[in-house]
Amino acid sequence: MNQPLLSRHRSAPYRRNIRWLGSMVSVLLIVIGLSVTVVLPADSALQPAPTRIPPTLVPTAAASSSDALANESTLARIKRDDKVRVGLLFNAPQFSEMNIRGEVAGFEADLARSMAETWEVSFEPIQVTRQNALDMLRSGAVDMLLASQVHRRDLDPLVEFSQTYYWGSQSMMVRPDDAATRLSDMANRRIGYILGTASAEAISLWQQRAGIGVTLQSYLTLDQALAALVNNEVDGIVDSRVNLLRLLVQPVARILDEPVGPEPYAVVIRRQDVNFRSLIDKTIQYLAQKGRIQELYKTYLPGTSYPLNALFIWNGIGDSAPKPDQFSDTVEYPERYTLSQIQQTGVVRVAGLRDLPPEATESERRFDAFNRQLIEAVVSRWEMRVEYVPNSADNAADLVASGQADIAVSLPLDWALADRVDLTHPYLLRGERLLVKKDSQYETFLDLRARIVAVFASEAGAADRVNEIARSVNSGVRIFIVNREQDLAQVLLVENNADAAFGDSLKLLPHLEANPDTLRITTRGDSPDPFYSRVYLTFGMARNDLDFRLLVEYTLQELARNGVLASLSVPVMLPQDVPPVETWPGVSDYLGFRLS
Repeated sequence: MNQPLLSRHRSAPYRRNIRWLGSMVSVLLIVIGLSVTVVLPADSALQPAPTRIPPTLVPTAAASSSDALANESTLARIKRDDKVRVGLLFNAPQFSEMNIRGEVAGFEADLARSMAETWEVSFEPIQVTRQNALDMLRSGAVDMLLASQVHRRDLDPLVEFSQTYYWGSQSMMVRPDDAATRLSDMANRRIGYILGTASAEAISLWQQRAGIGVTLQSYLTLDQALAALVNNEVDGIVDSRVNLLRLLVQPVARILDEPVGPEPYAVVIRRQDVNFRSLIDKTIQYLAQKGRIQELYKTYLPGTSYPLNALFIWNGIGDSAPKPDQFSDTVEYPERYTLSQIQQTGVVRVAGLRDLPPEATESERRFDAFNRQLIEAVVSRWEMRVEYVPNSADNAADLVASGQADIAVSLPLDWALADRVDLTHPYLLRGERLLVKKDSQYETFLDLRARIVAVFASEAGAADRVNEIARSVNSGVRIFIVNREQDLAQVLLVENNADAAFGDSLKLLPHLEANPDTLRITTRGDSPDPFYSRVYLTFGMARNDLDFRLLVEYTLQELARNGVLASLSVPVMLPQDVPPVETWPGVSDYLGFRLS
């Protein structure tokens, strides 16, 4: 057989050299391979190195198996391993980013680290992307996500969210010389947005709510959109407020105060892991109470401020740090799911109200009427009717927990109830306030030194409470007891038996309304809180009955958004005291119910 021309003309030494070189290359490759095998950890193939740029996406474990009801809480694994695995973005400036030292830092990274320290477990940050974060959570690769996850309604069927820890928004940026001050000023104008972001949905929902039209223009990057704004190609651009704030290094634009849509960031966990959610919520409240979340705002989010009273801290939070061993490892599910029950009967059984006697006070009648009107407004959105459990104010939570009622009204946000029922966002705030004559200079107890303060006989311990507050500011006062609630205005304005009245805001408000020219409720001057104590009231339902809780939450959000809640609240709260109801972005329909 003839050889190729090149081979036939090569010498034997040349061919030997080629064979020797090939053997050396083979040996070198084997040595390199052995070296790599020795140096790398055994599981290195399963642990990609973290990066500061979005990593190449790889297939993730299928999440379908996680849809099955779990008997064991994520808490069990955390306790076994003494470690919490937190899914974080490694390329989200200000929130979580790998720094030059190879550490993950930022608002969310440090919040997660603080949570782990509070629980006294190790903190393991695990890189996720915006594309694979939910799959990694649902497959069990991470225990929870702090990955700039906005609590959106379309995600509620897949995962569960904690209380909000960052209140962001989709916002509108305009040129500095634009006359627009409100979103309505942008009607029929040109609006830019970035492809692949939540801005398009936020603009769409805003247009639906406001009933206005705009001309939309998409861009690939925020820099392109900003250039278009500066060059008058669009009149505004919509994006996350955090992103827009980064563009304000130069005064080429300004941001409207009114948000286009909310962007509440929350911790994400697997669905119906109620004990783990309770631990996370309590820890967020604890860190807020200790000032840690406020510190993170100052450190990582300059130009923003921690919204006062946006995070509701429940009664009974205590001074001790929450720990995983305070919550059960097992997950208990409702014996029956409320949604299927009420859909079959068309009736919602409501507990939490008492039967008022003929001699009920004005404040009691107002409170009762408000709760009835609100729950009936909620249930009417479901096209069902209300059936009240008689005289059930004192055992409402137990009635819901035992299945004898579907929902309870007027339950306080209190950790003492957390092992029996789930609680929604609050809808009413009541608490201790100070009522004085309108022309007086009294604003706080410091101003009332040696003065007389009236309290209601029906409020046990009110006199002791007044003396306690007065002593705290070195201001001694005298007490006058008002035996009948309806006599308070007479005591202050006619008989002059007291200089001020201290008590439940629900009891003070009727007198303020009846005498608007002569009485006022103080704001406590420079104090950030006009209340001396706060009690937030909420709806309660069966524990871990997530779909029904979401239905109630969505309905309450819609009632707040369209003004119904504020209108119903007039007899029981001052307008500025109505608790801000957080609205999660998304459509108003849920499981076949039209809520808007």
